[in-house]
Amino acid sequence: MPPGVAVVGTGFIGPVHVEAVRRLGYTVVGLLGSSPERARPRADELGIARVYSSYAELLADPAAQVVHITTPNRTHFEMARDALLAGKHVVCEKPLAMSADESRALVDLAASRPAQVAAV
Repeated sequence: MPPGVAVVGTGFIGPVHVEAVRRLGYTVVGLLGSSPERARPRADELGIARVYSSYAELLADPAAQVVHITTPNRTHFEMARDALLAGKHVVCEKPLAMSADESRALVDLAASRPAQVAAV
């Protein structure tokens, strides 16, 4: 069974990821937006049952084995780092981070966790 995917971000690109994931045969298990109240209408529109109330809740969800990060650029580093540390596979929209040093730190972290997949 393919791993479950959680998408972070409800703007333009988030729904694009939802569609792409589904076309590949994966299940979107949840959606996280800037607030549950703002995410719920988008989740309903996309047919996603679960809306997370926080990133910590998403990372604690064993059904969410892959995290797609489609948030503003300034959030990518911390979110990708935290997802990798939580044992999740990560797909992050570009740019990976806001600086070369942050990007290098994420690349090194991902390389140290060969059982996980990380992609930009």
